[in-house]
Amino acid sequence: IRDRDGHRCQYTGKPAPDGNVDHVVPRSRGGRDTWENLVWSSRKINSKKGNKLNEEVGLKLLQKPRVPGEQPFCATVKPEHDDWQMFLHD
Repeated sequence: IRDRDGHRCQYTGKPAPDGNVDHVVPRSRGGRDTWENLVWSSRKINSKKGNKLNEEVGLKLLQKPRVPGEQPFCATVKPEHDDWQMFLHD
């Protein structure tokens, strides 16, 4: 979810490296753990939202959550060392 959403809060568009996953429709209200119901959110926004629907707290998603496209495994490798760069392709 974090990678799909570019490490940005899907409500503010701001970087949220320490954010967390938000259920658009909360589990307590029947929301499921699906790509289409999960977004990356800042902790502050997610705490504000709690178990409410976006409309109830005046939040709007910047984009509709979606199932990510397929990627080759090597696209998910995050290099820990600069000397790995020669093995990774953009």
